[in-house]
Amino acid sequence: MRIVKGIVAYLFILILTSLIVSTASAQRTNITNLTYPTSTVSSGLVTVTFDLTYSGLSSSEILMGFIFYKGTQTFAGGTASSTPNSCISLTSSATLNGKAVCAWLLGSSSGTEHVTFNLDLGQHIQTYDLTAATGVVTTTGGVNVVYSSFSSQDFSVMAGNTAELTVTTTYPVAVTVDGTTTASNPIELTPGTHSVSVPAFVQLDNVSRLRFDHWEDGSIQSSRSINVQSDTSIEATFVKQYMLTLISPAVNATGTGWYDEGSTAQFSVPTQQPVAGFLGALGAKLVSKGWYENGKPVTSSNSGTIQMLDPHTLNAEWTTDYTIPIAIFAVVAVVVAAIVTLFVTRRRPGKRRRRNSSRN
Repeated sequence: MRIVKGIVAYLFILILTSLIVSTASAQRTNITNLTYPTSTVSSGLVTVTFDLTYSGLSSSEILMGFIFYKGTQTFAGGTASSTPNSCISLTSSATLNGKAVCAWLLGSSSGTEHVTFNLDLGQHIQTYDLTAATGVVTTTGGVNVVYSSFSSQDFSVMAGNTAELTVTTTYPVAVTVDGTTTASNPIELTPGTHSVSVPAFVQLDNVSRLRFDHWEDGSIQSSRSINVQSDTSIEATFVKQYMLTLISPAVNATGTGWYDEGSTAQFSVPTQQPVAGFLGALGAKLVSKGWYENGKPVTSSNSGTIQMLDPHTLNAEWTTDYTIPIAIFAVVAVVVAAIVTLFVTRRRPGKRRRRNSSRN
């Protein structure tokens, strides 16, 4: 019996391969009365039965029945039982343990087995495409597959009570589903309406961040509800933004702020601005010399544009124009000088007259 178990464990891939490549001519096994659920099985636990009729077996042959995923080499998970003869134990084989496989060492060359498979297809709700198959393996002269013995029937079942929600983002950000931030993707959910949210902004550093722009279905709300009835995928689009910093301590500048990557930012200061204090009242003014970044000129104008492919810090440079105050001071000086001169001139003749009078 131990040898038989080893043979069964060794042969399961050969059997599956032979099922795929064989062209049955004179079948020695036949599947009839295949039954399976025709409605959704919410538990994910599915029972499949069929009658396996066989003929022409010899004492050196092993009869097998199994369920696998259609078009693959993967056995469905589960257990198998049979009447009137029981399946031999396959628990010693790690590759077949817990799989929907039944094997027999039968005393008769022909007969019928009623086989029951209890499949565990999982909680994910979907249509599972499966194949029920039977065949014969002989140990005569080593390990040999009887290609003409195989019989198979394809079928599909709907099982599970959860659906997958896949949320993708153009940049790595946290995704919150029903109030819980999750790193897993896809997310298994029960069918119904669920809340999904992503951050409106994600700060990368002091001068760059991500801005939520839209969901692929056109919604522009970073927090929203999604009705999940089947596997659903949705993508959130984020845009990188850069900070434009304008430094102009003496004069207010316009244009400081966040800009989408690749956009064009506009910035400006007034062409001129009165100097603070008394000199400003007299007409002294600051005159724009343009904008500089890292000591290099950006524009000689008081306003300009810059493409935001990176963060930028611009400094407004100014020169002080004292032309009007100087002119005012010059005029005042001339007036004062003229007044002084006139005053002096008028006083001198009077002194001479007083002197002349005293001589007489």
